[in-house]
Amino acid sequence: MKIFYNTRIPKNFKGSALAIGNFDGVHVGHKKVFQQTKKIAKKNKIKFGVLTFTPLPVMFFNKKIKNYRLTSEDQKLKLFKKNKVDFTINIKFNKKFSVMSAKDFIKKIIYKKLNPKLLAVSNNFKFGKNRKGDVNLL
Repeated sequence: MKIFYNTRIPKNFKGSALAIGNFDGVHVGHKKVFQQTKKIAKKNKIKFGVLTFTPLPVMFFNKKIKNYRLTSEDQKLKLFKKNKVDFTINIKFNKKFSVMSAKDFIKKIIYKKLNPKLLAVSNNFKFGKNRKGDVNLL
């Protein structure tokens, strides 16, 4: 599994199936998303990747929370690999990223830099400044 720590990914990783989320642990719900996304990726002969964030947004916004994760970063990456994820993009969640609008996240990060063929998120996925973005906006 290839790991990227920014959104500058090689051309051959663009046009992939991409699951986006915090993935504080890889539980049954995450595994189901991974299996379904991997199946579609395989059918379309494209790579399957995961886009995640460090630190978790909840930990960034609330400094009192020291450990919100179910697994460590290393454990999480091992679980991604075990679930046959081809690549991981780990975005640093910082002040600049935290104020990015949902529309800018879609335009500047998702489509301009990553350009996936398929996006997979949970029903309650929220993103962008003040969590304004949702599944419908995607």
